[in-house]
Amino acid sequence: MEPEAASRGFALMRKWWKVALLLLLALIGAAGLGRIRFETDPLAVLPDAMPEVSGLQAFQRVFSKKGELIVLLEADDEMAGMLPDRAAELGELLKDSGASDSVRWQPRWRDSPEGMAELFAWLWLNGEPEELETLAGRLSEKEIAGSMEDAMERVATALDGMDIVQSAHDPFGFLDHSALRSFFAASEGGGEGFESADGMAQLIFIDAPRPVAGYREADAWLSEVRAVIDPWADENGIRAAYTGDPAFEAEIGGAMEGDMRGTVGITSVVIGLLFLLMQRRIGLLAGLSVTLALVFVATLGIAGWVYGELSIMAAGFAAILIGLAVDYGVLICQEAKVCGHDQLPIYRATARSIGWAAATTAAVFLALNLSGLPGIAQLGTVVGIGVVLGALFMLGIYVPWVARVGAGRPAIGHKTAWVPGRVGSLALLGGLALAALVVLGIRGLPGVEFDRSLLRPRNSASMATFERIQEHFPDWGSPAIRLVVEGDTDQEVSRRIASLESSLEELASERPDLVEAFELPSLWWPEPGRMAANREQIEKLAESKDRLIAAADAAGFSEEGTALGRSVLEAMGSVGSLSDGRMPDGEASAEILRGVASRATDGGGYLLGTLELSDPDGLGVEDLKDLRRLGGEGIHLAGWSLLKPAVLPLVKKDLIDVFLPMAGLMLLMLTLVFRRVKDVTTAVLAMSLSGLLLLAAMRLAGIEWNFLNIAATPLLLGTGLDYAIHILLALRRTGGNVRAVWNGTGKAVLFCGCSTAIGFGSLAFASIDALASLGKVAVLGILCSMIVAVILVPGVRGTAER
Repeated sequence: MEPEAASRGFALMRKWWKVALLLLLALIGAAGLGRIRFETDPLAVLPDAMPEVSGLQAFQRVFSKKGELIVLLEADDEMAGMLPDRAAELGELLKDSGASDSVRWQPRWRDSPEGMAELFAWLWLNGEPEELETLAGRLSEKEIAGSMEDAMERVATALDGMDIVQSAHDPFGFLDHSALRSFFAASEGGGEGFESADGMAQLIFIDAPRPVAGYREADAWLSEVRAVIDPWADENGIRAAYTGDPAFEAEIGGAMEGDMRGTVGITSVVIGLLFLLMQRRIGLLAGLSVTLALVFVATLGIAGWVYGELSIMAAGFAAILIGLAVDYGVLICQEAKVCGHDQLPIYRATARSIGWAAATTAAVFLALNLSGLPGIAQLGTVVGIGVVLGALFMLGIYVPWVARVGAGRPAIGHKTAWVPGRVGSLALLGGLALAALVVLGIRGLPGVEFDRSLLRPRNSASMATFERIQEHFPDWGSPAIRLVVEGDTDQEVSRRIASLESSLEELASERPDLVEAFELPSLWWPEPGRMAANREQIEKLAESKDRLIAAADAAGFSEEGTALGRSVLEAMGSVGSLSDGRMPDGEASAEILRGVASRATDGGGYLLGTLELSDPDGLGVEDLKDLRRLGGEGIHLAGWSLLKPAVLPLVKKDLIDVFLPMAGLMLLMLTLVFRRVKDVTTAVLAMSLSGLLLLAAMRLAGIEWNFLNIAATPLLLGTGLDYAIHILLALRRTGGNVRAVWNGTGKAVLFCGCSTAIGFGSLAFASIDALASLGKVAVLGILCSMIVAVILVPGVRGTAER
């Protein structure tokens, strides 16, 4: 090879190795895209260590059926009372179609009384010995005739549907067990009830035929179910609506994905139009679009490698990142108009300000990892990574592109700057600060709130269905707190049940204004001592089966009426041989037990109780402290109403634990950038005024802080820093020439502010209120930062022509 040719080859390699390295980084990031999943659980944005979060997670993990879809059927007056038959028809249709293997439209004990016999027999084996002795006395040879007469009288005098059915099918009183009373009350009132009291609503519970791994799988299965139900409902004049975990998961996941696509699309189109209006080169826009796409793919891919799952909050990073990264591209294009289209002058004009701006913004966002809220920490990390990648890709790929494609553009003009003089700027600055202080003095600072509705899509069809169910079945609207007791051994669970019962009684005595009622179904958890004491009596009852059935026949009960009793007596013979601590494992028994208790094969497990509070929606911090006394190792309180008093102190704590260190970090970064007290002071005062204006604007707009939009604060600090750095460095580079700064960096920052505000403005239309809340605060803050940086800072610090 000729020396000259070799020299050109090495020069070409030196020229493109940076671009090749960045493209390799983008490819590595893209490989992580396949790992990305959206975490649709709203609890993912909250800390796992918070007792109220771990309580809800324990409840959902053990007692909430992830693959169960709930369908509400509603009809008009003329079909009242006919829905159970229609539901049975629909259930068979769903099974035949393959959309489900298991469909329930009535309680198991009504559908198959024999299948429940094992559970009823076991509850008597595990119950209090005194209660079993009373039953045995009623069924003894001496008392059986009188007991059967009493049973027939109960059938004749029963007034409501549940009493009629229960009395006609239970002559021996096996269902009159203390552990079953609350169960049957729930069955009639809505917990296990399937038909509403007025007969105009019916519930159907549909199990997924395969695991529902994520929101896409949930949506696919929901589509299968709807393909069967919707045409059937239209044909029969019935309204069908859907809710349950699969419906919520499909809805939230789809909304998150749609929001990300929508915000990216809207932001890209509007920013693209503004860019064309400002730069008037399609080639520059095409290069910017490709570079932004590389930044986005690389960031999302790296997030896939780091996290795997993105929470509801982190899903909003796309609009944030595009709004921030495009700033660097616009600055490059605008400065190229001033310094020419050779790469070296462009680097000299932009590399320092872009590098420092990216470093300070990334540092501010990464400081969010100090937050106690995982959702905010994840958002901070993803945006921090994206901002650094954005600066690298813009300087490494877009600067050479601008130098090549932008060549031949006319040099920028020197139009008069729209910046007031120093006196006017100081007067405007003082007026704005005074106005903001007056607003805050009259109305106060924005408050802090928590509303769980922020975590679900706006106009949620699944939530609307759930609320309709609460109207038809009042017990579904019960705000009761769930009590979850867990242990590694049976004995450990039993000890914790006893401890919790004692604590509940103590709290109810001390705080009658707080505790209304509680129930801890201890008789549903296996107790070897009770089982051993009852075993002999259970075996005697099983041996008396023929005598008892004959007595019921003689009293006038039909074969159907004694079917349940016969099955329970037969089951008593089999459960009597169960080892101490064992639970029944039949299909019908397991269906009921899963809503109360869950025992591991080798011992240990979970028990579920309830706690009713006088005013669950009005809980305060002191109330929560008293309720937390009930919890402890292996004892959890689960209830969405507990999150508000638990999260609000955490948000207030974050204001100190996160933003004070962030402010210190910001001051350090400004010192490293400017190395002049005057410039650092100007930047700090500019950001302080922007913050003051934001608080006043929020108060006027009626916006409050919440644990989601508080994530906008580091963004506003970051953009405020960016704008101050760009303007102050431009003033220093031009010798304080306001006109030169305005026509170069000033217009670029104006575009940057508008483009970033557009990015967040698109979030304001997101279907999830959490992202919309974040977008509104961010738009207000960005516009305040932009106006202060572009109009007031040059007006106060400029020394040359305007």
